[in-house]
Amino acid sequence: KNRLQMTALHKKTPGPALDDIIIVARRQFVRGERIDLPAIADQLGISRATAYRWVGNADELTGLVISSLMQDTFTRLKGETKHLRGAKRILEMLEHGMREIAAFKPFKEFLNQNPEKGLRLIASKDGPVQSFTIKLHQGLLEEEMRRGALQLPVDAHTMAYAITRLSESFLYADLISGEKPEFDKVITILRLMLRPDVPRGVK
Repeated sequence: KNRLQMTALHKKTPGPALDDIIIVARRQFVRGERIDLPAIADQLGISRATAYRWVGNADELTGLVISSLMQDTFTRLKGETKHLRGAKRILEMLEHGMREIAAFKPFKEFLNQNPEKGLRLIASKDGPVQSFTIKLHQGLLEEEMRRGALQLPVDAHTMAYAITRLSESFLYADLISGEKPEFDKVITILRLMLRPDVPRGVK
């Protein structure tokens, strides 16, 4: 289990838990501050050794913070698009999600100040965010498949991986290749991949 999944286990214990570390770190992140794990430990009244044992280090905690923010956005967008089905719902969520991420000032500032570290944490197999994002997308694809509203040309995990990597390449285009992010183009490509206009049962 990853550290984000472990929050529920820590929450069962008395006193501060991993959830509380993430909450305080989120406040620092949203204020545009550097995430300071020793200061968080002091604020919560736990030892610094315990804090480091729970989250690893400040970079890993930053990844957990970004993952938790993405989880909140993803959950909200699922609620806002529940009237849609299949590929249309997924495309709506992806477009709104990417535009919100791109417009989120603390996130933009973090990437601009730390482009190499930011991309390593967010858009690399070495960071915690990419694998978490793939799981979110895979779960959504499988949910729509269970509803009978979506058929894919490949398995859900492969499609979730492709969606994540393609979205990253456009969302962070300015940092990766120096190009301007163009969300209309990535949605056009994702539409071709998900085939919302193909009748169910046609492969």
